[in-house]
Amino acid sequence: MNRSTTTQPRPAVTPDRATRPFWQMVALLRMETTALRRNWTATLLSGVSPLLIGVLLTSGYGNDPVPGVRRAVSVISLLAVFVVHHHLTTVYASRRQELVLKRLRAGLPSDRTILFGTASCTVLMFLLQAGALVVYTILVLGLPAPKNPLIMLVSLVLGAAVMAGFSALLSAVTRSSEAAMLTTLPSMMILLCTPGALLPIGRMPEPVETLLWLLPTGPFTEILRIGWLGRDDDGQVLSLAETFTASLPSLGVLLVWLVVSLLLARRYFRWEPRH
Repeated sequence: MNRSTTTQPRPAVTPDRATRPFWQMVALLRMETTALRRNWTATLLSGVSPLLIGVLLTSGYGNDPVPGVRRAVSVISLLAVFVVHHHLTTVYASRRQELVLKRLRAGLPSDRTILFGTASCTVLMFLLQAGALVVYTILVLGLPAPKNPLIMLVSLVLGAAVMAGFSALLSAVTRSSEAAMLTTLPSMMILLCTPGALLPIGRMPEPVETLLWLLPTGPFTEILRIGWLGRDDDGQVLSLAETFTASLPSLGVLLVWLVVSLLLARRYFRWEPRH
């Protein structure tokens, strides 16, 4: 007696994880996290010290929401410049000089995956630091909870991506990780000379302040303030939907800076060691 057999559909053949950009990014994230964990100096300078300094700088601004939030946002912009821009420039330069990037480029990951994966640990560390600082100001200093945390997260991610793009660009003229302090000093000063970062809002002539606002940290800090307070810099209270609408111009400027930084990094980034 013949038994009827049913043909089971064969599962589709899936590519190995090593060929997928997502898993390549995960592997690079693990590699950078391991390298950071084993280098205690880098961990203290880029992970612990900035957060402690941020806590000290925000202390004393509780109970008054507007000045407190403005100071906290200013400190977050400092973290973005020092933790992402400066630290990631040293990472790109050191990985290039140690031939790590060159060996990765000879493997499966694309150039874009290598650059994004190398930056992933630093960007994630910045996001955790910014989140920890926001929680600290709410629980300890008594500042209000963010009205629109989603738009704040978008601003943090875009701002970190812009800083990472310019880090890749500046690493082309950085001969070593030690030289990164000199090569990033002008760019850090320019990025921090923005109303809402180091400069107080409304303390400069309006044309100058408008011009400086066009720097990446200008729209970055403005979106954070709008999303946190639920009001614009003129004091007008905004609904949840209006916070998205009010943030659109700043988001547009940030996106333009992101495109510019990525195009310049793609054009001038160096894979070969500098001698």
